[in-house]
Amino acid sequence: MKNRESSILQLPDGEQFAVGIDVSVETPSYALQKLEHFTILFIQQGTAQVELDFCTYTLEKGHHIILGADFYFQCLKASADFTVSYITVSHDIHFEITAPFNPSFFAFLKQYPLSLLLSEEQIKRNRWMIQFIYYIYCDREHTFRLPILKNCLQNFLMDIYDKTKAQFLHRNASNTTRQEELLEKFIALTFQHSGIRRNVQFYADQLCITTRYLSSILQSQTGHSPKEVIDTRCIQEIKMLLRTTNKSMQEIASQLNFPNQSFFTRYFKKHTGMAPAIYRKEKSV
Repeated sequence: MKNRESSILQLPDGEQFAVGIDVSVETPSYALQKLEHFTILFIQQGTAQVELDFCTYTLEKGHHIILGADFYFQCLKASADFTVSYITVSHDIHFEITAPFNPSFFAFLKQYPLSLLLSEEQIKRNRWMIQFIYYIYCDREHTFRLPILKNCLQNFLMDIYDKTKAQFLHRNASNTTRQEELLEKFIALTFQHSGIRRNVQFYADQLCITTRYLSSILQSQTGHSPKEVIDTRCIQEIKMLLRTTNKSMQEIASQLNFPNQSFFTRYFKKHTGMAPAIYRKEKSV
C-alpha cells in the first residue's frame, strides 16, 4: 500500500503545490527525515506524536502545525484514525510569498510551530480557506491558479502568525508592541547563535538592552527566562548533530564552543536526563 503520509510531505511530479482534505494517514513513516517542502498540517481526527527539529509535539483535532523546509521531522506514533488536511508548497513558492516578511516572522513560527487548540469558529474559518485553495488546486486550467494560491497562502500565513502571537504571548504590558518586537528579535537571534552563544548578556547586547529588561520581557510575554529559551535551542542543535552526523562528542563540543567534552556532557545531561552518547545510541535504534 502506498505510504500516504509521504505523499502529504512530497509534491506530485510537475506540481508546485498540493492540497488535501481529510486525508487518512494509514501507514505513517516513522523514519527521521529532512523535509524538502513547506507544509501546513491541520489535524481533523485522531492523535499523533511527532518530533519537529528534535522537539516533541502531540497533535490532536483542532491543532495545526507548521512543517518548514529543511526541518527535521519524525512521526513517533499515530492513532489508527489519524486524519489531516494539508497544504504543501515548493521551496520557490514559499520563498516568494514570504519574501516581504522580516526574519523574526520565520523565527517566531519556528519557535511555536504548533498552535494551541483552536476554537470552533477558527476551525471553520481555516476549513473554508483550505477548501477554497483545494478548489484552485483542482482547477488546473485556471489562468491565475498560481497567483491565487500565492495570495491566499500569504494571507493565511499572516493570519496564522497573528493568531499564534495572540495565543502564546501575554499582552498585558503597557508597551506591548515594543516588547513583542524585542521578543521576536531575541528569538531570531537564538536561531542564529544559540549553538555557540549561551550567555544572556550576548543577546541583551545585540538588542541594546540590559539583561534585566530582557528577562522581564521574556517573563511577561512567554513565562520563560531568556536562559531557558537559549538552552532549549542549543539542545535542539546538539540533538541534530548527534542524530544526523557521525561527529565524535569531542568534535561536537568543539563545534558548539564548549570548553571541553566533559562540560558538554554535563550540560546535555542536565537538560535531557541522559548522556549524549546514550541519547545517540537510543535514537539510532
